[in-house]
Amino acid sequence: MRKLNGHHIVGILIILIGILALLNNFGLVNISLTYLLNLLWPLLLAIAGIGFIVNRRDLPSIVAGSLLIALGVIFFGRNAGFFEIDMQNFWQVFWPIIIILIGLSLLSKNQPNSTGQLAIMGAVEKNDADWELTSGKYVALMGGVELDISKAAFGEKEINLDLSAIMGGITVIVPEDVAITCQGTAVLGGIDLMGRGTGGIVGSATMQSGNLQSADKIIHFNCLCILGGIEFKR
Repeated sequence: MRKLNGHHIVGILIILIGILALLNNFGLVNISLTYLLNLLWPLLLAIAGIGFIVNRRDLPSIVAGSLLIALGVIFFGRNAGFFEIDMQNFWQVFWPIIIILIGLSLLSKNQPNSTGQLAIMGAVEKNDADWELTSGKYVALMGGVELDISKAAFGEKEINLDLSAIMGGITVIVPEDVAITCQGTAVLGGIDLMGRGTGGIVGSATMQSGNLQSADKIIHFNCLCILGGIEFKR
């Protein structure tokens, strides 16, 4: 199944708005563009949430995707006038639900597996000399992860790492002799690869640093960032 990309969704919505603006200028329709933008932006959250669940299907993505879908539906319903929401009461309910979901995540994954680490309201640091780097997943959920690749012993020439920063941050230090590729999606967050990044409401990008043909060590990163940040630096 082809993955849903955030920039494709945003592009389709922009084209739709442009068509409606054109029809509006010719008097064929009578729609307020301000009202339309206010109505449609929550759909970006819901569609992005569906994309995370369909494309990745791991626990952090399901949790984050479900939250985005819920937020999108709630704000769309409020902006469309289907119901009224007291925002103060909404946030009082929203944050306890996040805490409950974090607890459920801990119950479903009490111990990190051998190929990855999970940081929940805490920190995971891989900066000791000669720590073994293998393909796997690293998740920062309201926490932080630091990976110092310059001190790692590679288990194989090409490594595949999935990085998820959900209301948290991940920092990756990469030595000059390691080539990397990065494919990432950011929602209300940012991914920075050596000063080149993507972010905003929904952003998606593919980036590369180093020569893949001549490098002896290669790492492929697949990144997901929601209300947080992932930074790569030499």
